Amino acid sequence: MKWSLPSSSFVLFFCLLSLIFVQENRVLAQEKKAEPAALSEQEKKEKALEHAKKGQEFLKQKYWKDAAAEFEKAVELQPNHSVLHYLLGVSYLENSEASKGWVEFRKAVLLDQTNQRAAKDFMRIWSFFDRKGLLNVGTPEVEVLKVLGKPDQQRDQNGESQMIYGFMWINFRNGRLFALVDTRGLTPELTRAVNTMEFQLDPWWKEGYRIMTATNALTEYVAAEETVQNYQQLFSTQRLFKLGEQFSARVMMNRMKATLEKTHQIEDWKVIQDGDNDILFEWRVAKTERTPAQHEISRLVKGKRDMHRLAYVSRKTPLSEEARAQWIKTMQSAKLVVAHVEEAKLTPAQKKELEDQLTIKSREIITLQLQHIRDQDVKAMKPYFTERVRNLITADLLKQAKQQADSATPEELVHSVEVSETGDQIQAKIKMKNGRTLTTLVPVNGKWEADTIWFK
Repeated sequence: MKWSLPSSSFVLFFCLLSLIFVQENRVLAQEKKAEPAALSEQEKKEKALEHAKKGQEFLKQKYWKDAAAEFEKAVELQPNHSVLHYLLGVSYLENSEASKGWVEFRKAVLLDQTNQRAAKDFMRIWSFFDRKGLLNVGTPEVEVLKVLGKPDQQRDQNGESQMIYGFMWINFRNGRLFALVDTRGLTPELTRAVNTMEFQLDPWWKEGYRIMTATNALTEYVAAEETVQNYQQLFSTQRLFKLGEQFSARVMMNRMKATLEKTHQIEDWKVIQDGDNDILFEWRVAKTERTPAQHEISRLVKGKRDMHRLAYVSRKTPLSEEARAQWIKTMQSAKLVVAHVEEAKLTPAQKKELEDQLTIKSREIITLQLQHIRDQDVKAMKPYFTERVRNLITADLLKQAKQQADSATPEELVHSVEVSETGDQIQAKIKMKNGRTLTTLVPVNGKWEADTIWFK
């Protein structure tokens, strides 16, 4: 028996079936539109190129917002393309979106340090922050974050942290800026000094700026009330990588003079203490449209690998004879020593030489500390001691020690120094004339600090 629908029912059924078919097709079409087929890498490159070409045309026409929109699409397709990030950064910058542009320049140089245009614009912004003093030693970490924004990377360990912005690293200690590192071309070998210059400055000098690049490591000191951006006096210590292997100190001085003559009018150049590998000299230059007149006293010492430079600059001209004589004495008393002595295995001769050096230096430092006790200057005393005991130095303690300071002499307090090595540790005991130990010195970041308070 055949089963059939009435003609009217058949038409209704057909209409309903057609309607369902159409609806399903619409749903399938929407799903297909929502989930496009994955593009091949070649197709992504081609589409990114199309957007980049449009973006460049908009840049030429100064349609910054439209240019940014095109480069955003290009970057989405090719996220690891340094040039695209750079062009997006330019678009943002021109569209008055400096913070976005800064981020894109950082991405560009992170992806390719040889992208010279990106590096140039990155440094243009970095130098702006530098000139404002944001990158000086001592700037709180929170202030740097507030201005530079979230870093590209951050590492934290043992109270120290490192923020990475593009190819520039910012190192912090105890929440304050300690040093900058420009990683372009810098090899791990160069970051570790072979020798270092040991010198003594008055306590009112402070570290103002510290940076390491592929060519040198520089630390600048300024008076307490000044900055490296605005100073009357500046003291610098610099390690010029590998130049000790290439030149004598005298040749290096002559090269510096030739360079200076290209930009300044030299009024005077005088060698104070001559030597092939150790030379002390001074010079004066006249004022120019861009720079003030200044007087510099410099010393160059040829090290085992690097060339070492100490320099005192005064913009208070003319420099008095008394000040000149004092700075010449400071330069002459500085010594080239083994860096990282705490890790070095000393020969008997090296140990004896170190003990003699520390004896002389300790007497000089004790003389200063005795004066600080008389002046009741707590702030000036603290840098001579390790962090472990630094906070124990108080006004009350100095008050109790004042009578002792009035009667003691450096020769009685520092009769000799005994250096000892235990495993990987090295220390130096200062022995008094009566044979007792005054204090124990330990090396900390290239300096010797007292680990006990001797004037209790």
